[in-house]
Amino acid sequence: MRKFLLLFACLLISSTTVFAQNDPFSYPLRTLIIDAGHGGEDPGATTAWSFAGGTVYERDINLDIAKRLHALLAVSHPELQIIMTRDDDTYLTLPERCAVAYKTVLQPLSSSLFLSIHVNSASSEQASGFEILTKQQDKRVTLLDPNTPIQNIPLFSANSQLTLNRLLNQRNLVVASIFEQTMSEALITSKSRGVKERDLWVLNQSRMPAVLVEVGFLSNEEDARNLVTPQYRQRLAQILADSVEACM
Repeated sequence: MRKFLLLFACLLISSTTVFAQNDPFSYPLRTLIIDAGHGGEDPGATTAWSFAGGTVYERDINLDIAKRLHALLAVSHPELQIIMTRDDDTYLTLPERCAVAYKTVLQPLSSSLFLSIHVNSASSEQASGFEILTKQQDKRVTLLDPNTPIQNIPLFSANSQLTLNRLLNQRNLVVASIFEQTMSEALITSKSRGVKERDLWVLNQSRMPAVLVEVGFLSNEEDARNLVTPQYRQRLAQILADSVEACM
């Protein structure tokens, strides 16, 4: 399945090369929105493990990985505009997270990416591994409206909303496939749960290519033992940085 997704992604890239001058998502990636899921009064997934000394909160793991990712990319790619939806234990509504992405002024002839970092949980302790979520392709995104930053209008004005959504769906699949492949090659002992379409607010409303990465399961002991260690979170941050770099 992974090989099929990558082949399909390559075909999509090839099929849109001719129209690259009108594809706002084909330009070099120069803006990254890092979204650390949950925060503040919204802890996300929570699980108590004796080896962790008590309850582990998803919001803390998400933020730690996000900050490590920011630090890595700020050094390796100083040309990249990196914006975090939150850089501390703050509660943000879903519309507020998306507004950070949508209201960001993009560099001319450049593209952007919204990356939301999460940790999974399940009723079964056997569920494990990582997965990449993208918006459902039948969900229409409004990319131009009265709230669009005036500097961003030239990027999108050459295409209809229908065409923009088709191009956005294509780019989402390409990005998700890159993340899945990069993570699969680096996390050889972790199960890839693949690329999945989901009807999620942050994926539908960020108005740019967007992926939500579930890096593991807090409800699974092996995953949780890894996630509570700074060394593993640093490793995840590096793998996510490599995934972003592969999209540039």
